[in-house]
Amino acid sequence: MERPLRKDAADRRTALLQAARAVFAEEGIDAPLDHIAERAGVGRATLYRNFPGRTEIALAVLLDDVADLGERFAAPTAPDAFLTFLISLSDRLVRNTALGGVVRAAPSDEILTPLRAAMIEAAMPSLKVSQAAGTVRTDLTAADIRVLASMLGAGLHNAAPAERNAMARRTLELVLDAVRAR
Repeated sequence: MERPLRKDAADRRTALLQAARAVFAEEGIDAPLDHIAERAGVGRATLYRNFPGRTEIALAVLLDDVADLGERFAAPTAPDAFLTFLISLSDRLVRNTALGGVVRAAPSDEILTPLRAAMIEAAMPSLKVSQAAGTVRTDLTAADIRVLASMLGAGLHNAAPAERNAMARRTLELVLDAVRAR
C-alpha cells in the first residue's frame, strides 16, 4: 500500500506535472527533461525521483487529465453525458497529441494498465446514464471505452498540425455516430 505524499512532496509533483504539460506543449515530447525541472522550480533529482523517465511523466500527465475527466463526469445526469464525455476526451487527445507517441512506444503493456483502468472508471458513469436514457447503444461495454479512445487518438498520430484539427473533428463525428442509439 502506497503512503500518501507529504504536502511538500505532493506540491512538487503537481508542479512537475504542470511544467511537463506546458513544456511538452511548447517544445514537443522530445524536449529535454531538464526544462521540466527548471520550469517546476525543482532539481533534476526531484524530477527523476518522481518520474524515472519520459514515458512515466507523459503517462502521469495523461493520468492527471483522465482523473480530471473522471471528476467532471463522476455524477452525470444529462442524457447525452457519454457523448459529452467523448467530446471532452477528444479535446484532450488533441491537446496531448505528442504524449500519444510515448504511450504507443511504452516499453511494456503493463505500464499502461493504470491509464486504461482510469479511462474506464472515468467513462462508465456517463455511459450508464446515457444508456439508461436511450441516447447511446446498450451493447457498449467497459472494454469498448479503450476501443473508442484508440479511435479518437489514432487519426492524430503523425498528422500535420494543419490537418490535426480536421482529422480530430471528423473522427469525433464518426465515433459519436457509431455510439448513438438507433
